[in-house]
Amino acid sequence: MKADWDVLKGRLGFNNPDGYGTTVSLRTENYRILSGTNGDSAWQQVLQQGRVADLRADSDVKRNCLQIENGSGLPVPGIVITFSTTITDGLNLFGNQLVPGDHSFSASAFATKIFSAGVCLDGYIGMDNPSPVGGVTPPDPTLDPNALAATPYVYLIPVGADSMRSPPLGDASVIRTWNVNDVAIPLPFNVSAAAFSSTPFYTSANSLSEPLFAVREHQAFRPVSTTSVFNTSIYGANGALQPSQYTNKRLIGRSVWNSKWKLVIPGRAMLYNPNAALDRFIQSVKDVHLYFITYSYAGN
Repeated sequence: MKADWDVLKGRLGFNNPDGYGTTVSLRTENYRILSGTNGDSAWQQVLQQGRVADLRADSDVKRNCLQIENGSGLPVPGIVITFSTTITDGLNLFGNQLVPGDHSFSASAFATKIFSAGVCLDGYIGMDNPSPVGGVTPPDPTLDPNALAATPYVYLIPVGADSMRSPPLGDASVIRTWNVNDVAIPLPFNVSAAAFSSTPFYTSANSLSEPLFAVREHQAFRPVSTTSVFNTSIYGANGALQPSQYTNKRLIGRSVWNSKWKLVIPGRAMLYNPNAALDRFIQSVKDVHLYFITYSYAGN
């Protein structure tokens, strides 16, 4: 088996993946809404339809978003944008017919996986955008009636099924789909000093210091307000040039092809009054871009 793997590792491309950075528009590529003032009303309607009074009522959000409930018991107003992705010849990333300006990934790679992901809220007023030397403060946002906090946070969670193709030996390949359960196993040592079971008969489950297969929730991360930030590089701790740090690596290893995604935008991350924040957000944000840094394996 090892001898076979030593041959296939190079043949399938595991030692030399193709890396790409791809920015896609939810407004134009997923919803097919024109950019510019002619499409603003339709786009605002999309955001309004995704607005919810309490994010905790969404089972996917409650299960996958870390600390979406802060313990106060109060509702958590926000916006949830739901979409799907695919890798299919002739279709863009969102499964629409491929037209000029659209983005897609090649079906000739049997696996296209995420290294990191970012979100751009085009038109967001008052956000600090990063640069190689730190944050750059925009003009005084308090003068604008739709201004929001400088450091909002969002969640991007895959809640559908991951799909990939089998490595083709020739041109034959089949689509394989998985429901990925991102869970954690208990710590091997009782570092929390939790009380062990005192029953006379040993039961392994009673000796665990935390739940078995607990769901690993996703943390919120900072978006940007201009896609140019994704092309900004920084110097890391070792002095090497690295991609912009305003991407999130929580999705590393997941397929970019997923049957259901949810972009979660809590209002409380933008203003003390979350409902006022959502009103301003809907009035000002003109598009939402997703940025994927991916790595692909060809097979063959």
